[in-house]
Amino acid sequence: MAGMIPETKIDEVRNSVNIADYVGQYVQLHNAGQNLFGICPFHDENTPSFSVNESKQIFKCFSCGRGGNVFSFVQQYDNLSFPEAVVKVAEFAHIDLGVTVQSNRAPVDPEVAAQKDLLKKVTDMCHHILVNTTAGEKALAYLTDRGLTRATIDHFDIGYAPKDRTLIRTFLEQQQVDYATQRASGLFVEDEHATLFDRFNDRVMFPLKDAFGDVIGFSGRVLDKESHQAKYLNSPETKLFNKRDVLFNLDTAKNEFKQFGSAVLFEGFMDVIAAYQAGVPVGIASMGTSLTQEQVNIIAKQTRQLTICYDGDEPGQNATARALTLVQNHKRLQTNVVVLPDGMDPDEYIKARGADAFKQQVQTVLTPTAFALHHGALGLDMTNDADKLQYLDAALKTVAQVPAGAEQAVYLQQISQTTGVAVNDLKVSLPQPTVQPASSASEYAPWPDEAPPPMPDDGQGFGMPVMPAPVQHFDKFEQAERQLLAYAWIEPAVAARLHQSHFQFGHAQYQSLFDAWVQYAAATDPPQFAGYLDHVPQDLVALATNLSEQTYPEPDDDVIEELIALAGKEDAYAQLQQVKAALHQAQVLGDKAGATQLGMQYIQLLRAYKTGSVAE
Repeated sequence: MAGMIPETKIDEVRNSVNIADYVGQYVQLHNAGQNLFGICPFHDENTPSFSVNESKQIFKCFSCGRGGNVFSFVQQYDNLSFPEAVVKVAEFAHIDLGVTVQSNRAPVDPEVAAQKDLLKKVTDMCHHILVNTTAGEKALAYLTDRGLTRATIDHFDIGYAPKDRTLIRTFLEQQQVDYATQRASGLFVEDEHATLFDRFNDRVMFPLKDAFGDVIGFSGRVLDKESHQAKYLNSPETKLFNKRDVLFNLDTAKNEFKQFGSAVLFEGFMDVIAAYQAGVPVGIASMGTSLTQEQVNIIAKQTRQLTICYDGDEPGQNATARALTLVQNHKRLQTNVVVLPDGMDPDEYIKARGADAFKQQVQTVLTPTAFALHHGALGLDMTNDADKLQYLDAALKTVAQVPAGAEQAVYLQQISQTTGVAVNDLKVSLPQPTVQPASSASEYAPWPDEAPPPMPDDGQGFGMPVMPAPVQHFDKFEQAERQLLAYAWIEPAVAARLHQSHFQFGHAQYQSLFDAWVQYAAATDPPQFAGYLDHVPQDLVALATNLSEQTYPEPDDDVIEELIALAGKEDAYAQLQQVKAALHQAQVLGDKAGATQLGMQYIQLLRAYKTGSVAE
């Protein structure tokens, strides 16, 4: 099933992880009855329909129909193969598999592969120039003066592009990279004769990578302070690079989110690098522009906890406020804010107070509401009545949206400390909150029992609107088969009886699920449903998960006998309906002889159907 991974290791990994703990990294789960519910991470929705059953160690979405065990979740959420999913869950559980699993990423477009290869070559060349040549000494000195260590420079593959505007082009020509590939890379500008010249020259080069760690572009920092060029220059938009959906350092930071407890969003990549060197490895940054909705969705796919740590000066705080408008009401993200004192940026704070102080500061967070109260006071004079009243009006409107009780009392106390107005007076002045639909436990109530729709083919589906799956109705014969299969999973005697009597399910998908169970249960003691799902055909995992969540009465011998008999009548019933239709047509056409013959056949079939005997 997993190639080189021993089955015993797969079982160890699965049994060591509570699916709720793993899924909880990405979905905020709430108790609702026997299960946990949350917003489905695979599609857009307002009412939570994503369920986690801890006793069975499975998940299921009542809307889009996805379901399975912890490995299934990883496969679908991260678009990974089964062995890759086992590896990722093993890393979560800190279990050494003792084997190396090859990546099974989908083959890339040859043009994309060529561009990535070109950019990797340029990355290695620029890094070599920076750390190993006299041409890179000035740039290396600049970085070390900024406090970067050689280990940090190596970790981020930082390099240097010299002043020579033909160096990169000449290097790539020597590497036999053709003109069209060079031109499409974004590394060059061209003159009226279509001659290529290096876009980046005399710049410290910071490689920009995708979530898999492949270089997709560069940001170059000008080295000459007297230069009239832009301080930072990014690659233009290419087939690989679009700054709206790129987050600096996501490729390595995402692996640390769980242990650290949150992603930390900085304004720029130098902040990320400084934070990394100070012991905060979870820093990410947008590419010199305001945070975008695309980037927010990418973050939400990797973690459900986000901390914003922008510069402490007024522009940085204003940028924080703008970022919060995108994230504070996001269904999958819980967001907090770090405010650095004295208007400092992260690099300045680390240099002034040290790495340990910075790590502690990053853990000292404000809620979005607390930040709004802090930000609203900036630039206002609380000794000026007009300013104070302006602040109170905005602050009380903000706090009015917070549920009454302890949380509201905390914020009113903060306003009181800022303005000197007594808490009781503030309470009296609170405006009525905007009326919103009441939230209750019923918000997390499961949807009616239903069969899931077919699983989307792309294996992703994140962020795609999905209409609730319509309730599917099954005839009594298929219901009998479904019930027998559900009983076989929980009652060994039922499975043994069906197997030994050579019972055949009339629907191929149920027969396939039953055969997989018999084979799995024979080799596993005791069999567990979550483990069984690893042996089910991928296109049937959601069906099996859905069926396992149905509730049926306790089985006894009489019930099982009746279900077997009913399921066995499906073919006879179908044949009976065919003859009945033919009989009706013969009567309409006035075919007396045909009607007589069909009538006799119908009676025989009806008798056989009622008695359960096999009609010839």
